[in-house]
Amino acid sequence: MGVETTVKVVCDRKGWRVDVSPGEGDFRRYRYGSEAQARFFAAVFALGPRVLPPKDHARRRQGARLPLPMRPAFGEASMHE
Repeated sequence: MGVETTVKVVCDRKGWRVDVSPGEGDFRRYRYGSEAQARFFAAVFALGPRVLPPKDHARRRQGARLPLPMRPAFGEASMHE
């Protein structure tokens, strides 16, 4: 069948890391600032792309946004009167 992906969460002197080995001789190491982040991404890597939804690039293509109108902040209106 397919090659099994191995995912390990490790705590070392530098912090939390996730070691991912897809089984084809490739090896990746990712570092995270907290244990929660490391465990979350370890779960995502363990699920693999067959479970994740496809990327939707349509959301990135937005037109230019209009600038917000300039409004005085609270307390500034009395200064300009």
